[in-house]
Amino acid sequence: MSYKVSILAAFVCLMTDAVLLSGTSQAAETQSRERTSVDQKAGTVLNNDFSDEAVGVYTDDDFKSDRDWGDVRWAHFDDRAEIVLENGDKKLRLTFPKGQFGHAKTGGNAAISFDPHSEIFQRFTVRFEPGFSFVKTGKIVGLGSGGASWTGGNVPREGQGYSSRFIWDRDNAAAMYLYHMDQRGKWGDVVDLGFKFETGTDYTLTQRVSANTANKKNGILQVWVSENGGPQRRVIDRSDLRFGTNGRGKTETLFVAPFHGGGDSSFAAKETSYLTVDDFLVSTTKFSDLP
Repeated sequence: MSYKVSILAAFVCLMTDAVLLSGTSQAAETQSRERTSVDQKAGTVLNNDFSDEAVGVYTDDDFKSDRDWGDVRWAHFDDRAEIVLENGDKKLRLTFPKGQFGHAKTGGNAAISFDPHSEIFQRFTVRFEPGFSFVKTGKIVGLGSGGASWTGGNVPREGQGYSSRFIWDRDNAAAMYLYHMDQRGKWGDVVDLGFKFETGTDYTLTQRVSANTANKKNGILQVWVSENGGPQRRVIDRSDLRFGTNGRGKTETLFVAPFHGGGDSSFAAKETSYLTVDDFLVSTTKFSDLP
């Protein structure tokens, strides 16, 4: 009998140790997950994948109340924005009506403010749906400083700020559209990215803006592109820009403003068109997948 009791006691001790070991392992795993989550959030300024939003019309009020954006200065989409579900992933889909141009009539226009940063990494994914009418040119998404004022022919000649936006240019060419104190003319400088946008392709676009020091031409602009989840490749690497003087080149604005134009009807969509944007990230630290 005592022999059986001893075996039972040993078994109980063994099971107790196993439970304790399992609990310790689970706790360690939980701590590891939490630590990984914290690591991923380090440096994050903005992160919006629309996962918390309801499918359907995404009104201007919805945009402003979406906490993942943070401080929305303005949002004007006039019911041309909706949240759609594709293969379990929510995206923001924008409409560009036939015969219209400008952000008041196509796509939309929003500006999100955050604390100024000397260096920032910004990323999002865009897909032009089949049949998208590119026509001439159009704006997509970008960054800026100096009160979100430096667009639309308003040139910051005295170093008051900058804007750096992804655009589609003529013949579907992907490009950056830069307003800065040394730009050549009234309208922003177009910097070609070396590839053309194609419909039905997911483009993950990333830019790094590092402010120049004092009045020096040493501001950095780097751009990467990934197609359909492929490897990131760098398509722009410049270090000769002046984004602003006296600290005014520090990035503080995200523009979410896809629209056709241009300022006249020659930029208008030939057919009603759609694009989706998703996975907005703004960070002070470099994304781990960038070369």
